[in-house]
Amino acid sequence: MTNPVFSKMERDWSRADSTPAGYPAMPGYQPTNAQASGTTVVDPARYPYAQPQASTYGTQTQGGYAGAPSVDPSVYADLQQAYQAPSADAVDRGRMTYDDALMKTGISFLILLLGAAPAWFLAATNPTLGIFAMGLGALVAFILAMVNSFSKTIRPGLIMAYAFAEGVSLGALSSFMEMMYPGIVAQAFIATLAVTGITLVLFTSGKVRNSPKLAKFTLIGILALLLTRIANAVLVAFGAMSPIDTIYVKGIPLGVVVSLIAVVLATLSLIGDFDTVKQGVERGAPVQFAWYCAFGIMVTVVWMYVEILRVLSILASRR
Repeated sequence: MTNPVFSKMERDWSRADSTPAGYPAMPGYQPTNAQASGTTVVDPARYPYAQPQASTYGTQTQGGYAGAPSVDPSVYADLQQAYQAPSADAVDRGRMTYDDALMKTGISFLILLLGAAPAWFLAATNPTLGIFAMGLGALVAFILAMVNSFSKTIRPGLIMAYAFAEGVSLGALSSFMEMMYPGIVAQAFIATLAVTGITLVLFTSGKVRNSPKLAKFTLIGILALLLTRIANAVLVAFGAMSPIDTIYVKGIPLGVVVSLIAVVLATLSLIGDFDTVKQGVERGAPVQFAWYCAFGIMVTVVWMYVEILRVLSILASRR
């Protein structure tokens, strides 16, 4: 043998005073002819199943093994192609991406504009029908918002229907506000776009982050704001209190203060919406989850727009 270790073992096995395994021979030990020659004989009485096995691959030849099983070369080509192919990404696995959330949000706002445009012109030409469209759109949007919020199944059709109904109500409202205070809609739109953009930039840069404490504070603030406005509406209906927009505290309209607080709460809610998108992408949420993220962002942005429009209308009424 060329390997010196194996050659040494062969020499040790040939010694008369040692067994083939290299251990010292016991008194009376006599190696058999097969053991002395370096071969192993299996006792059929002790090992009845130890039968000689024929080689599956035949004998070795110059070009390989004679009788070796043939393999189709196309199998190797398919394996090589699969190995060199790019790995499956989030789209291939049906997982949500940032592009999905952006696209679904864009589609939702486009549908909102498609509902707002005819409602705007309807309110401008026929105020009575405009008021009816605004009320009906708000009612349908509220019902669909509750269904989409509490449903265990994400239904893109209902989300798009909500966007259209919200657009009808928002278009009629904006038309009435524009007729009362010219230029107010453009100001509210620009302000909403600016706040949303700044919030997105700060969130993506890591300057602001969502946290359980922030989410709890935002929820408490929204509930307090909702209860305040419901209580004010009930008291006004019974004549026990004036509308909050007409109340002044040291010359400052209380309605402006409340609406500015609402804008802040909407901004904090928007941070939570962006964080929902981030968590959905990082945790591999299904692609349908992008519709739910778009729904949440749209609800928050619409709320912010209405509050900013409210602030501007109160300030414009004092001029």
